[in-house]
Amino acid sequence: MNAISTYLQVSFFTIFVLCVSLLKAQDRIAVLQDPVVVLLDPNDGSILDPSFIDLTPLDPGTPKALLQVVDEIWITDQIRDRIDRFDIAGNYLSTIGGQVAGGGLDNVRGMELVNGEVWVTNAGTNNGAPGNAIVRFDLDGNNLGFFATTGNDSTFDIIDVGSGEVYISYIGSESKIERRDYTGNVLGNILNQGIVNFIQQIEVNTTNNSVYAAVFSVTGPNSSGLYEFSITDGSILNYWNEGNLRGVAILQNDNVLVSNAAGVRSLNPNTGTSTVINSASSQYFGRISLTPCTPPPTPTGNASQTFNDGATLADIVVSPANVTWFATEADAMTGANPLPLSTVLVDATTYYAVSIVDNCLSDPLAVTVNIVLGASDFDQHTLRVYPNPAKNILTVQYSGIIQRVLVMNLLGQQILEQSAHSESITLDVSTLKAAVYLLTIEAEDKQHTLRFIKME
Repeated sequence: MNAISTYLQVSFFTIFVLCVSLLKAQDRIAVLQDPVVVLLDPNDGSILDPSFIDLTPLDPGTPKALLQVVDEIWITDQIRDRIDRFDIAGNYLSTIGGQVAGGGLDNVRGMELVNGEVWVTNAGTNNGAPGNAIVRFDLDGNNLGFFATTGNDSTFDIIDVGSGEVYISYIGSESKIERRDYTGNVLGNILNQGIVNFIQQIEVNTTNNSVYAAVFSVTGPNSSGLYEFSITDGSILNYWNEGNLRGVAILQNDNVLVSNAAGVRSLNPNTGTSTVINSASSQYFGRISLTPCTPPPTPTGNASQTFNDGATLADIVVSPANVTWFATEADAMTGANPLPLSTVLVDATTYYAVSIVDNCLSDPLAVTVNIVLGASDFDQHTLRVYPNPAKNILTVQYSGIIQRVLVMNLLGQQILEQSAHSESITLDVSTLKAAVYLLTIEAEDKQHTLRFIKME
């Protein structure tokens, strides 16, 4: 096993352990069963609280989706064109939008925390709403604008999958699962049109590199029910005939919760058998933590630190030493996409340190690193990497003989490797997703790592 393989295995294990730790903070699954919010056990789906929030005083229309926003719970109402806000104990706080002039929302469904914002799927134009669009809010409920969505059909759910990317489900003749970046640009599709009809809630199955989709209607040979689609090519990996579905959520025991007008069931994907949880008409699932979170102190350390080429995150001096590092402030604020300590430092780059205690995150400490070169190190003055940003071809030129170049994402996962024995090498990066990548050049027993941007 070579050093890179060992490094990647350690990196994946570190990320997996941290993700499991953060998952434990979401200690309840909530499901909307008008007019109440029901709390379920995240391990087996059993009912823990049959009426956590009673929406009756708010005269609900169709409560659709639930999202925890820091220490609040937000619930979309599809018919009433609004978002109702509650504290973590379920007490009503306020409403965003509504059927009033300038309310800004109409026919809303799913929502998600994305890069420090709340994104909401919107379909209508009443109340000054923008039609088929993703409407954006800050965490205080202030409207930040919107991204128009494609085609004549509307979006139904949205999930943040990390690394600057979201997946969006569509309904109608343009039913699909679309990829967009955090600035709203379309990156392509996970699932193309014409396969299924009326995709409601979606959820990523990380163990199988797939997406579960709750499909409501029939199209051609493909009926309604629960589908599992490959993220790689959109192929149908599995199908379970569970009726006209609205919601889907993965349990910790690997069973899958599904919901529709007939209630909530727990599906064993291995046997294909499902067990009734209850029979009340149900909408989307959400995940919430009822445990009060007290953020630990912000880490301390020099905001600018200098290192030799080849240093890693483990070499940055901060207190406490057992912090978690992130590539962006947005990731640091939400705990998304943690970096392995073996991540090689890149000159003039800022990294963000967060203390995590009892699943609570501190405010981040920003540290900008400066890399100095020794006599035996790379001569950066004779190194050229162009164009940067790159769309299709990336060229690397150096005054010495280049043996190999590696492309990794910001999580340290190897994406591309190419060997050479020349002073110039070209890389075909056309198939890479639009993102920031790390490029490591190995030449004459020396190596240097820098960042490059892949454009769509």
